[in-house]
Amino acid sequence: MSGSGQTHGDHRQWAETSHCRVSAARHLGGFAVLELIAPRIARRAAPGQFVMVTVPGEGYLLRRPISLFSAEADRIALLVEARGRGSERLTRLEVGDVVDVAGPLGSVFPTQGVTNALLVGGGIGCAPLQYLADELAVAGAHVTAAFGFRDFRAARAVGAFTIERLSVATEDGSVGRAGTVLHLLAALDVAPGTTVYACGPTPMIAAVQRWTFHEGLRGYVSLEAHMACGTGSCHGCVVDTARGKLRVCSEGPVFRLDEVTP
Repeated sequence: MSGSGQTHGDHRQWAETSHCRVSAARHLGGFAVLELIAPRIARRAAPGQFVMVTVPGEGYLLRRPISLFSAEADRIALLVEARGRGSERLTRLEVGDVVDVAGPLGSVFPTQGVTNALLVGGGIGCAPLQYLADELAVAGAHVTAAFGFRDFRAARAVGAFTIERLSVATEDGSVGRAGTVLHLLAALDVAPGTTVYACGPTPMIAAVQRWTFHEGLRGYVSLEAHMACGTGSCHGCVVDTARGKLRVCSEGPVFRLDEVTP
């Protein structure tokens, strides 16, 4: 494998806003899976990308960046966690509500030629990995996933996923194995040449990076960052990489695992 997360068209064109109607909403504690009718976005989307969602109502100045949880036919799905006022408002959207969504944005997870994949996620960072798992499975790849969460409340998100080979760990032992996602990785029998895909908190990414290098594997990471514009204009999501300072929203969010410095 070579190169970073692949670009997927013209970001400026993708910044066009669509008015999307909520066609389904499922709640899992502090999380919500929102299905939106968004044919233009679904047609152009690929795993690893995200959208910028306008929060309905007054007092919400900035749009919220949210990873694509899935995309199929004329629908996209978003997994949203209530973490602040804006995201909490989004989790309360109901069927029939309309929201403005810009995207798809950002780079994508490279999948060409992948036969064995290990998906590693932490917290809400697991969100883009369902879409990736779906695409890899369609291509005939063997997909294994390991997700880590802090506690039972955070692990409620697992109910949204349909990945067949999925292991879960929680730090308090309330769901799955007691410990972190690194404890899950240590117990896995990973085939040589497996491609690792990771997304989650910075400390987790650093630990997964070390584990991946130790195992002689390569892979990709989707970085999390606060964003204002989502199109690279404001430079508010710049991170240090082996290629210099890059913007998570436009050069990323997907990077090679060996080029980031978490």
